[in-house]
Amino acid sequence: MSQPIPIIGAGIAGLTLGRCLLLRGIRFVLYDKASSKPRHNYAITLHATAYRPLLKALDIDERAFKSRVAVDAENGGAGRIGSHVSLTSHNGLYDTSSSFRANRAKLEELIREGLNVRWQHTLQGLESTPRGPRLQFDNGESCSANLVVGADGVHSTVRKSLLPSTRLNILPYIAYHGKRKMDRKTFNDIYDPEMKDSNVIESKHGNVVLNISVNERKDEEVSVSWIYSRPVNGDPDPLHRPDRLNADAQNIPEELFEEVGTLQYLPPPFSDMFDTKKLRKDRVLHWLMRKTLVPSPDLQNLLATSGVCLIGDAVHAEPIIGGLGANAAIIDALRLAETIASSERSGISNWYDARYAAWQQGAKESERSMAEIHETSNMRGSSL
Repeated sequence: MSQPIPIIGAGIAGLTLGRCLLLRGIRFVLYDKASSKPRHNYAITLHATAYRPLLKALDIDERAFKSRVAVDAENGGAGRIGSHVSLTSHNGLYDTSSSFRANRAKLEELIREGLNVRWQHTLQGLESTPRGPRLQFDNGESCSANLVVGADGVHSTVRKSLLPSTRLNILPYIAYHGKRKMDRKTFNDIYDPEMKDSNVIESKHGNVVLNISVNERKDEEVSVSWIYSRPVNGDPDPLHRPDRLNADAQNIPEELFEEVGTLQYLPPPFSDMFDTKKLRKDRVLHWLMRKTLVPSPDLQNLLATSGVCLIGDAVHAEPIIGGLGANAAIIDALRLAETIASSERSGISNWYDARYAAWQQGAKESERSMAEIHETSNMRGSSL
């Protein structure tokens, strides 16, 4: 292409696309609104269908890859997921035979090596001109291009500005996520006996699901996340705030701690993790289970009239629980890079057609997985 391709968003999708374009000698520029390199210090599940094709772009073998990004890499682990955990494959969409738990920050750091990301570039406006799309950033900079890729996540500014009729659907579940750091002795004494060599564990109480996941294991310290989730209970449900602003995610209602406090006879390590006195000291976020899928005709029209392509959560967001958005984003980027290299902008329409069925399946299966996870039953393995 005659001009560099602006990629808006330096998350997993944008970074993977940039890495793959760099490998092919195709010019691009990565823009992100963050003020510096973000530190997404939490765990995600990676499936072989997504990460193995990525290895070539990273010029790394699988063992070395896991030793760099696994949540327990610093302790010589490989992000093992225990046999008691039930992995969702989205009805065969993903190969789960060698899935593992990766630290997202480490994954992004690895993919980002050698890439020039222009931080503090918040997209302010995007307009179509006879010469192609033109971008304006809030710091006064601007650029024009033949093709723009929107990889800026579930709250995509690109999507909102050009497809304002697309809405995020909020599924009827409440979910609260907390982070805690503890010394290694505490983890070894209380958590290891139950988790053993796994990095995630789950307990179920009626339709309430309690999840504990290792984010990062170090010699002296372990970072752990917890999730408290259940279906919405009544209208109104004090823990369900579907209309909250993004800035209000840290405003946690007192009812959460009261509700957690009613759980009786929790075994360790859940009794320690969900101790309400300790929960109050954690960094807690209210998660909304969002999903969206931009209609195919809108995507094709946007590409034809504006020269803009959307990938990852910007076009097909899956809920955090039960969803596999990170895996889908990697595959999107890998295949889009191939398309750009072989046919530039003209082939992206076919790329949309080829990927759309998988996006539809992902949306359907992630919602089904959410329902299965929260079915009222005895304790079961988690679905990641």
